[in-house]
Parts: sequence; structure tokens; C-alpha cells
Amino acid sequence: MVEIVEEPAGKDKRKIFRVKKEDLIPAMKSFYDQGYDHLSLITGIDRRDKIEVVYHLHSFQKNEYIVVKTETLNDTVPSVTSIWKSADWDEREQYDMLGITFEGHPDLRRILLPEGWSGYPLRKNYDLSKVQFVNMDEDGNDYASFDPGDGW
Repeated sequence: MVEIVEEPAGKDKRKIFRVKKEDLIPAMKSFYDQGYDHLSLITGIDRRDKIEVVYHLHSFQKNEYIVVKTETLNDTVPSVTSIWKSADWDEREQYDMLGITFEGHPDLRRILLPEGWSGYPLRKNYDLSKVQFVNMDEDGNDYASFDPGDGW
């Protein structure tokens, strides 16, 4: 049985639903079937002890938005790309910036930073003392390099 807990509406009056990550895919399919056919945003929040993933859904027919939240202790959640194709780039961005692994994503790789980048810049434990640079080779491919005086 899918457990969906409704929270008080946010400041913008949108309904907020909290879903266990094990129930995320069935819950999202249910919301899609209820007319929430547009995924407008996925964002992640580092809460130090867990990662919260927030989905903003819109129903064009009802002209209504809802927010769905889930959390993970091991930085993984199921991908919703099978429900909304628009999740592709949002999930890749959250992977790139926060290190959230979306299980079942068709092409989960960095989207903003080069593959060799060390760490996830929006994590609270990201080491700002490590100096990294994005460079480009002669073929136009980005790659990460590190400050040699940094001990890398």
C-alpha cells in the first residue's frame, strides 16, 4: 500500500505531499493519472543527515500545482523519467550538483561540470578549499583540473 501524507499547504497555498522513497514511483504514477501531466521542477536539499528531493507537478486541466517530497539516507531515489521525460535533465542536474543517484535513469551523468570534477558543489560537506578548474582540450571537450599547490 502506498502511503502518501498530506502536509499543510505551503506559503503559496500549494498542497504538499510527503511520500516514502519506496512508494515514489506508484505515487507519482497516481498523480500523473489524476491529471498532473507536467513535471515543472525537481530540486534537492541537503539536510546534513538526509537528502530531500522535491517535485513540483502541474495539472494543465485543473490549473493546479502540487509539491511532492521524498527523502533518502543513501543519496538514491528512483528516477521518474519513465513517467515524465522532462525529468531527464532535472535529475542529471541534481546528480551533478548534489550527488543524488536516480536509479533507472537512462543517462545519468554530469550535465554542468566535467566528469572528472571532484565532489558535489551544493552539498554542505563540499570542500571549498580544493581549487578546481574547468579547462577545454583542443577538441572542445571540458575536463577538470586541480591546483597543483593544493596537494592533488
